[in-house]
Amino acid sequence: MSAVSLNNAIYVAGGSNRSNYYSVFEKYAPGDDGTSPSQPGEPGTSQPDNPVGDRAILVVTLTTGLEKEFDLSVKEVNDFISWYEGKQAGSGSASYAINKHDNNKGPFSSRKDYMLFDRILTFEVSEYTK
Repeated sequence: MSAVSLNNAIYVAGGSNRSNYYSVFEKYAPGDDGTSPSQPGEPGTSQPDNPVGDRAILVVTLTTGLEKEFDLSVKEVNDFISWYEGKQAGSGSASYAINKHDNNKGPFSSRKDYMLFDRILTFEVSEYTK
């Protein structure tokens, strides 16, 4: 299980019960007593009104234990979270493409890493200003 604080809310993702992994995604807001998490809602509803930074490190932990780290804009991270929330609610594609941007090594014109929804255990967002 992993938690991240983003724009005055705490998001908790992942979980297990010794034999099964769960793709759980819950949102806690200030004033909650912690006993009744709310679901993040419709895709796009958790978009921040005033982002703290303009960049973020997104670390995605897969069910295999592999961690993938991406340096993205806050908008790209919010798009990823919207896709995840939508897929959790039962709609959307099974995979999400993340552009590797400046990490483009070699003769390639573009490099993308495709995240498969059912392989994501947790993810963490760390915002910063460049």
